[in-house]
Amino acid sequence: MRVQDPSLEASARSDPPNERTTAGRIEVAVLVLQAASLVAMTATVATRVWQQHLWFGFLLVILTTAAWAPEIRYRRERMVWFAYVAGIFVYTLLRALADETAIPVRTDYVIRVDGWLPGSNPVQWLQEWRIDNGVPKVLDYLAIATHWSFFVTPHAGAVVAFVYYRAAFRRYVGLMVGTMWLGLTLFFLLPTAPPWLAGETGDLPGVTRVMDATIRDVLGDATESGAATYDELYKALGEPNSVAAMPSIHMGITFGMYLWARSHARRLAPALLAYCGLMAASLLYLGEHYVADELAGMTCALLVWAGVRWYFPVGEAGVAQAARR
Repeated sequence: MRVQDPSLEASARSDPPNERTTAGRIEVAVLVLQAASLVAMTATVATRVWQQHLWFGFLLVILTTAAWAPEIRYRRERMVWFAYVAGIFVYTLLRALADETAIPVRTDYVIRVDGWLPGSNPVQWLQEWRIDNGVPKVLDYLAIATHWSFFVTPHAGAVVAFVYYRAAFRRYVGLMVGTMWLGLTLFFLLPTAPPWLAGETGDLPGVTRVMDATIRDVLGDATESGAATYDELYKALGEPNSVAAMPSIHMGITFGMYLWARSHARRLAPALLAYCGLMAASLLYLGEHYVADELAGMTCALLVWAGVRWYFPVGEAGVAQAARR
């Protein structure tokens, strides 16, 4: 039987009801402020506000950190959500600056690395196969949908991890944010042109950005301003920096989800492994990444996963939870 400290009981009884009510209202107000700050970050990423006014993005980081400062003292679980949203938001801000250094953009080395594979360059081969065989548009749509699922699937995974695999939620957040930040380091050190950009400069003849042409055609036919709407949305979400291609964060995050599920959500692991394969093929098919980019992204995820497993032990509860699910 748990023994309650009599002094604490007396203190609780002695607190006037009005004080307890006031404290409760303050707690609710702080929670609402914290939630609003994270929503503001999410909404800002989904628009071009942070790109057009970079100072606003960093100001939002400062204000959000101030709103969440009490959680550092209390170490409540919701602090992990702050780490997740703020970590991705700051990553997005800094990613947009990674091509502003004096380091020249590289194109050649990834083409050479992919050239070591048997046959022709995989991206060139896939795009030539697409044109020569008159591949139906549905395959383009499937590849594009897979590419864009990256902007939803990891966050849905965070919700699933929090609700059903709470003991391993910190590991999930650490893996997702850590993979992005390790990739960010390489964006600054090794700015690299993706295949579609190499195609535009003539370094990889015949390669185009399939996604752009396909979506612009569809939206342009549907509405007068459809293509312009797509351009604005993708510039906000997916392209603050065209030469942030090495490593592939799409591939790193997707593979990271599989690594996490293999340990903590085993029933989901086969589906996520298939998703990894589909993502890898789609990124090549669309001209978004080289095989070298994808392997580098997977390597980042593996390295971060090793560190996360060491830093965030799950204990017996997490092991038992994984066994049940």
